[in-house]
Amino acid sequence: MFRFIVFLYDITRFLLLAFLMTAPGLDTGDKHFVSGLLYAAPLALFPLMSFFLWLDREKYGPFAWLYAAGKIISICAVLIYAVPAFGGFLAVFLMLDAEDLFINLIVPFLTLIDFIFLIPLVVSLK
Repeated sequence: MFRFIVFLYDITRFLLLAFLMTAPGLDTGDKHFVSGLLYAAPLALFPLMSFFLWLDREKYGPFAWLYAAGKIISICAVLIYAVPAFGGFLAVFLMLDAEDLFINLIVPFLTLIDFIFLIPLVVSLK
């Protein structure tokens, strides 16, 4: 059941991040949609990996380390961005800019959930 929940979460995470990267009102660049799709496309591997791990853990178990490594890289990337940008995050939060507030809240929230789901995965790998 836990693997199915992780699969549903990964689908939701992919769709939400793809929406954030391609939303037309969030950036004024003309090529924002295309560049957003280029960044979002590799994220589609996470729902696929969690689907196959949910489908048959015995058969696809060796790929669980690859899934965990991808999640760790994702968490580190957000932390590398978030730590220096924390002052700006507080400023945006205090000014209550709705678009920036949504982005600045949803990405750390997804990172926290990634970390929570990563713990049982790493513990179960041997």
